[in-house]
Amino acid sequence: MKVEPAILADAFSVMQLITLCREDLRSRAIHQWDEIYPNPEVVDNDARTGSLFVIRHESECVASVSLNDSQPEEYRAIPWRFVDGRALVIHRLCVHPAWQRRGLGRKLMDFTEDFAKRSGFSCIRLDAYTGNPRALSLYEQRGYDRVGQTWFPRRPLPFDCFEKIMT
Repeated sequence: MKVEPAILADAFSVMQLITLCREDLRSRAIHQWDEIYPNPEVVDNDARTGSLFVIRHESECVASVSLNDSQPEEYRAIPWRFVDGRALVIHRLCVHPAWQRRGLGRKLMDFTEDFAKRSGFSCIRLDAYTGNPRALSLYEQRGYDRVGQTWFPRRPLPFDCFEKIMT
């Protein structure tokens, strides 16, 4: 199984994947996503702009991530350590609940870090919901530094913002 660029036809499958992940998160009282976000328009845009990447098992998308240089407005108040160069931003990383704990999250992160280096990005930034301990642990284990917190609409807890400098 490898990470590959999504095609426009994958957007529907990725949105189904996100919905499954949202339901799984809710079953564990993690409310990082809702019916408003992420939504089909966001996922379609990811596919159209070439920022959506997937891992497939046979023809089914079992993991996905969006990678681009678009930073949410909420990032402006974060005291980022690296201010020169381009920042790659990780959005909406998810793994099908039945495929979790099989290394696909690590595989997406390996791909992301390699992509950042090959594409000339100086650092990687992301936010992770503080109510999602598995996500927080993944980023900490990979050497991402917490640099601040932010809030997003309709979420009961803040998001930790992480950064990793690419050298």
